[in-house]
Amino acid sequence: MRKGRLFQVVCYLLERGQSTAAQMAGEFGVSVRTVYRDVETLNAAGIPIYAETGRGGGICLMKGFVMDRALLSKEERGDILNAIKERGEEFAGPTPAVLSEIAELFQLPAGEGLEVDLSGEGYAAKAGERFRLIQRAVIQHHCADITYAGPGGEPEKLDLMPLKLCCRAGGWYLKAYCTGAGEYRELSLSRIIKWKPGVDAFEPRSFPEERPAPPPETTRVILRFPREMADRVYEVFDGTLISQRKDGLLELRQDVPVEDRLIGRLLSLGPGVKVAAPASLREELARRAREIYEAHK
Repeated sequence: MRKGRLFQVVCYLLERGQSTAAQMAGEFGVSVRTVYRDVETLNAAGIPIYAETGRGGGICLMKGFVMDRALLSKEERGDILNAIKERGEEFAGPTPAVLSEIAELFQLPAGEGLEVDLSGEGYAAKAGERFRLIQRAVIQHHCADITYAGPGGEPEKLDLMPLKLCCRAGGWYLKAYCTGAGEYRELSLSRIIKWKPGVDAFEPRSFPEERPAPPPETTRVILRFPREMADRVYEVFDGTLISQRKDGLLELRQDVPVEDRLIGRLLSLGPGVKVAAPASLREELARRAREIYEAHK
């Protein structure tokens, strides 16, 4: 019953903005002391409810707050939302606008249909937990202090307003505003050396739209590889562009930028993949492979 009341407190403050402990005690049929205990419990769960003193003050919920999933399970959230819709008068009678806002509380960036697992090969043991800390800072609009591997590996100390997490082919990135430098930056999560959550909150803001970069110059690349390598090659390249030759080999034809990322992918596939064209890529790949060999003799 208490967990249900805690959720009612959040709904109540969402609708009214703020209230006094005495008003809330009367609303929920509990003592003023119980109201303050509930507020302490919600604070401990990471929900920023605070009291403003003086005339016109009261108990408030931080503006722009988004609830963390830690307080309620998926099943409990569904049950409570259904109960609110069916028996609104039992939950302080929230208006349709507040019902919409309550539902929005549960729509976190990862979404119900997206699972993020950073525990695999290539990540430190704490990578998953760090991702969740960053995600929480974005959701709840909390500042952070980080140490970041800058150009040449030189560590940078940055104070951030974390604005948005995004995932691209190269990995996960954080779009943020650096308050010290007064600039917007996009930071690779893999280059964040240390993450220290801040105590201050900030007003939500949008990351500025970037001008689209001119399309990079591309070259027709032709790769051939045996069928037994298909699973590995399909993970690296677009499988819809792969066809089977009469000699049994699979062939990929694609127009791509010839750059370090492509060469790194080809090296990761080992000697089974053959570069049929262009000759310049084949020669550069051979040169890089010789350098690796010489470094490990």
